[in-house]
Amino acid sequence: MKKRTRNNFAEVWIDKEVLFFEYSPIIKLTLPIAKQLLKLRLSIQNNKKYPILCDLRNVIDADTKAMDYLAKEGSIRATAVALLVNSPHTSITAEFYLKTSLPKVPTKVFEHKLKALEFLSEYPKTP
Repeated sequence: MKKRTRNNFAEVWIDKEVLFFEYSPIIKLTLPIAKQLLKLRLSIQNNKKYPILCDLRNVIDADTKAMDYLAKEGSIRATAVALLVNSPHTSITAEFYLKTSLPKVPTKVFEHKLKALEFLSEYPKTP
């Protein structure tokens, strides 16, 4: 059975020991939205740490405060994060974000879901 929850900005579910985080279409990701997203994710984790596949393909833009918050506070109860993007341009932007925000857990950018899941398999769920 898949555990699943959602709000206006994302849908989150756990399947096969991976937490999937899929953004709804968002024109500009702001700090208040980022805080709601973290609260949504933590609501289904039951205090366990999961590898997280974060699907950013529906996000058009994000402000610096939101990115910094998600890089640091957003790493709570994560073993690793794979950021799924849909274009080389978005990939470059996400790589820049990683270099400037310095996430607290291993984090990589991917354009292919299977490669992202392969990366996450190295960082299993922990109690």
